[in-house]
Amino acid sequence: MNDVTPELPLVSALFITYKRFEHLQSSLEAFRRNTSYPNLEIVIADDGSGTEIQNKIRRLPAHRFALAGKNRGLGANNNAGLSLCTGKYVLMIQDDWICHGPSDYLEQAVKVMEANPDVGLINFAGGAHPPDLSMPLAGSRQPCYVTPHAAPNLSGGRPLSLYSDQPHLQSRDCLNLLGPYKELPMVRSESCYEDAWNQQSRFRAAVFPEWHLRVFQCDYSAASYSAMMFSRRTAAALFPTAQWLKKNCHPIYRVSRSCFYLAVRRLEDWGVK
Repeated sequence: MNDVTPELPLVSALFITYKRFEHLQSSLEAFRRNTSYPNLEIVIADDGSGTEIQNKIRRLPAHRFALAGKNRGLGANNNAGLSLCTGKYVLMIQDDWICHGPSDYLEQAVKVMEANPDVGLINFAGGAHPPDLSMPLAGSRQPCYVTPHAAPNLSGGRPLSLYSDQPHLQSRDCLNLLGPYKELPMVRSESCYEDAWNQQSRFRAAVFPEWHLRVFQCDYSAASYSAMMFSRRTAAALFPTAQWLKKNCHPIYRVSRSCFYLAVRRLEDWGVK
């Protein structure tokens, strides 16, 4: 443990998992090994992985477990885990992310948020949105900056949201403002939460530029949820054609795009990934 003041508030570390016990175990072990924050509770939310896996999960060193009896999707799993979190801040970690430290990264992030109550979100991964270097934030020994409320998508389409389901620290006040996740197929659930973030103006997001994608790194040996999704795989394959249609035949692009997402929603509703 670090020599820190006793006033540091409780942080809930919420691990989100589904059918990947070995990756969850590695993620949790790395987090405990490389995080020195002294006032933590650990919560694990599993989205219906079955009795065998959940019995293993129960033996992990965590304070609370949200173990669903059946698979209900990422939004429902997030909500179940968040309902058990009692901390002033929640650090969300999916099971394919490995913590590398430095050990005081969480302490420094909490101190920034304590000193700047309008900072509701600090990203440790997600989109590499450029920080506003003219807006440094007090509270941390490590430079931390405000990020613009919504960054433009350089490839076209909707603006890139500062919210990401990749490792991030969020305040309880911000969570309460945004409300629960929509319990929809994964991509739609994430999109709705991104929209909720983009539409609010009370809270700002921040980033430690030197720590972005360094404190937490994805374990690429695990097939990520996004990579498994039918929509993401298909959209990636069709991207060159879509870009050509968008540039050269926009009416056909619009109709094709609508048909594609309608088909995706039907397949996701039927459980195709």
